Amino acid sequence: MRFVVHNRQLTESRTTIRDYVPEQPRGSALLWVHGGGFAGGSIDMAESDAVARQLAAGGRPVRTVEYRLAPPWPEHGPLNLNPAPGRYPAAQDDVTTAFLDVAPHGAAFLGGASAGACIAASVAVRLREEGGPPPLGLVLAYGVFHARLPMPTGAEDDPPMSPTHARAGEWVERMTLNYAGSRGLLADPKVFPGAGAPTGLPDTLILDAERDSLRASGQRFAEQLRESGVCVTETVVPGSSHGFLNDPVSGDFEQGMLEITRWLERVGAGNRHGA
Repeated sequence: MRFVVHNRQLTESRTTIRDYVPEQPRGSALLWVHGGGFAGGSIDMAESDAVARQLAAGGRPVRTVEYRLAPPWPEHGPLNLNPAPGRYPAAQDDVTTAFLDVAPHGAAFLGGASAGACIAASVAVRLREEGGPPPLGLVLAYGVFHARLPMPTGAEDDPPMSPTHARAGEWVERMTLNYAGSRGLLADPKVFPGAGAPTGLPDTLILDAERDSLRASGQRFAEQLRESGVCVTETVVPGSSHGFLNDPVSGDFEQGMLEITRWLERVGAGNRHGA
């Protein structure tokens, strides 16, 4: 299906958004948030653009957002935690503004990948707390939802996962502290949704990579959602690694997109029937 792509700035925040508008829209819109460790990435990366284009080609309107980024951070040595324009809540503010701009046109899905999944989930928590319009559902791909990586369970104890888990845990702690800018925010569920009980969130798809230490966070967050009474679909793309949505020529990308498309159609149809 043909679609048009156009960029514009939101007047209130001057945040750049990109809309992918099918000629014959089918289904509710999705606001999709790219990853990049909170400090990198853009709406031009495949994880943003290729995902949006494939969904729009199937008839679904998609919006992406060029949210403000946290400062770059070193792999080793002390972190500079001085105030910086892109630290929390800058990205969350930008994504919230972009979502509220979509909401008046009808119920919309919200989702993202990696750090973008965390931002998307935290926006859903914020909207719940502030009484804003809730997302129709959440699509969260290989996300990190905790300031510290949970211990792996189940299949993640297999040899391919365990040697890298401790190193990944150190990396996650540096990444999340750099984003938050304050140790006091690491336990705040408004920043990292896995820090609290995610009650009242909408139906959620957790889409993880099989060979990914960050899968421990997605797995634990799925458990927390279930414990809070949220309807969760948890899917793992076999053989995949973190960031597979950034490789649009791979079979992992196609499998991930198939899972996302099917879930969006199913949840969207359920909401129409329940209306």
